[in-house]
Amino acid sequence: MKRGLVAVGAVAVLLLTGCTSTVTAETITVTPGASGTFSDGDTTVVVEPPASKAPAAPVEVTTAPPKQGKASDVLVGIQLTVASYGVEVMADQIESASNYACDQLAAGVPEEQIVALTGDIPEGANRDLVQLSRDSYCAIR
Repeated sequence: MKRGLVAVGAVAVLLLTGCTSTVTAETITVTPGASGTFSDGDTTVVVEPPASKAPAAPVEVTTAPPKQGKASDVLVGIQLTVASYGVEVMADQIESASNYACDQLAAGVPEEQIVALTGDIPEGANRDLVQLSRDSYCAIR
């Protein structure tokens, strides 16, 4: 019972002496675009200026197509495409046939008239070799 009286007494003393707790709201107004340190009461805010962007620069465009990879990687892709027709062609034969196709295309021979692979070869295999050579290999060989 003595404990209860002590607690009530302590609260009464605090209230009589004016000890209270209050929460105050502080508002800091910053003008748009301003930077610096702004304070109001116990609160301080630091506003950094926005990072400036570099001015736009012209972009140089070349007429040469960008290199799209190593020639050996492209030749492997051509070899795999020809192999999908059930034709086993060695890497050196693919390279020779692709170089021939590029030379013929550079000479102005129409694509459909170029026969880069001869023998027992399906028509689609030759056509794909010529097209892939034109699209991917000729510019980087």
